[in-house]
Amino acid sequence: MDYSVKLLNAEYSSLLEGYSGLFIVRLANLCVKSNPISLIPVIVDHPLGEKNIEEVADASVPDDDHIDVYPKLEDDIFVIGKGILEAHPEFKMSVETMKNGDEEMRYLHFTMPKVDKNRRDVLLQAVDACYNECKAQFDDNKMKYEAQLAEKIPSLSKEDADKAKEDFKNTYKANKDIIDTKNKEKIQEIEEAYQRYLKNKATSDKGAQEEAAATGDDVKTSFRMSMPDE
Repeated sequence: MDYSVKLLNAEYSSLLEGYSGLFIVRLANLCVKSNPISLIPVIVDHPLGEKNIEEVADASVPDDDHIDVYPKLEDDIFVIGKGILEAHPEFKMSVETMKNGDEEMRYLHFTMPKVDKNRRDVLLQAVDACYNECKAQFDDNKMKYEAQLAEKIPSLSKEDADKAKEDFKNTYKANKDIIDTKNKEKIQEIEEAYQRYLKNKATSDKGAQEEAAATGDDVKTSFRMSMPDE
């Protein structure tokens, strides 16, 4: 294949891969389940200058609802916490301690927010916006690629032109499949989290009703609800 066409395909393939990668990171930052990728945007306002989170801390995911962050230097714990909460104000943070040999060390424990109806709606809107923006970037670059390739076609053999088109088509489809799959997975993740929220709420409400019934509070509530409006 003509060298200039190889460069053209490489350039636009790289752009598509970059857009699909960014899309994955953006979805990870719409936090439902705990995911270390959500910490990538965190910038820590460190006394020695701004630091990326990986420069000053390590992270682990004990379960789907929590992220634990371990400062490399314990004195940095609060600036690290501040940086994470600035990137994700929806997280709930606590400072915990753990044994490190004979000593205790402090670390940050973050809890993911529950997905109630309001959060579910906001998340779904955000996913839709991210997907549409990424798809528009794909289509825009596809048109630009085709326009630049068309300029080169008069000087190319039919075999080279066909090969270039086929290679780009395959790259486009592969990356489009990635964002389509990740989009569906994120929507499913949100819906499953919302259903868990509803199930837990129903269980909690049932427990509260049973406790109220045991103390007679339900009788008072029923009586008050039957009173005419004042």
